[in-house]
Formats: sequence, structure tokens, C-alpha cells
Amino acid sequence: MKKMPGKLARTAGVLGLAVAAAGALSVSPAAAGTAATAGCTKYYKLDNVQVQVDNCSDGWVWIYTGDGTYYTGSVRITDNFGNDRGEQRADRGKSNATKYLQVKSIKICGTKYLGWAPPRPWWTDCTNEIYV
Repeated sequence: MKKMPGKLARTAGVLGLAVAAAGALSVSPAAAGTAATAGCTKYYKLDNVQVQVDNCSDGWVWIYTGDGTYYTGSVRITDNFGNDRGEQRADRGKSNATKYLQVKSIKICGTKYLGWAPPRPWWTDCTNEIYV
């Protein structure tokens, strides 16, 4: 992840405003089984990066990056034991799902280009840790 000096205040503002519950998602989660129980799935969004987390018996984390600000979205998962379970990524127009049990928290990130001329500098905005 590339960090640029002087961007902390801007990022903090983005973090405070960007995470909101998503009402409806444009693509169905690939790994969402039919056993998904009502009330088990939680929805999160950072601009065009959408994330679903299901902590029920058929648990999974799903990410989708639609059209918008970010060309790549990612979600970092931590389990109830404090273990970093890694990162899931999805490029624009794509989704990715992985089965997990006992997800404690997630951190959603979106990466965008700051210019069009090579070399194309990029910037990654991330939310604070979100407890699910």
C-alpha cells in the first residue's frame, strides 16, 4: 500500500463518511449458499467497493468493485482469535468470495489512480477496522 505524506487528514475524512450500509448489491455473492439465514449478512460499502459478511454456520466474505472511484477494492479479514486471515481483492467489475467462520472485523480499501499520464501515481483509501 502506497502512503503519501500529508494525506492523513483527507483519508480520515473519507473514512468517517465512506462506510455505509449498502441497500442492494448489483451482483450476487458467488459463495453465498442457500443456507444464508435472515439477519446474518451484513453489508458495507466504500464508494464503489461493496462487501458482504455472513457469520452464520455457512459463513463467507464477499467483495465486489463496481464502476466508480476505485479501480481495485480489497478487504482484510480478522477472525475472533485475532488472526489476520489475509486480504481479498476484486478489480473493477469483478467479485470474489471466500468462506470464513467467525469473522471479527474487516477493513475495506479502495485503490485509485491520481493521474492519467505515466507513471500513474496511485492512492489507497481504507476504512478503520469495522467490527462485524
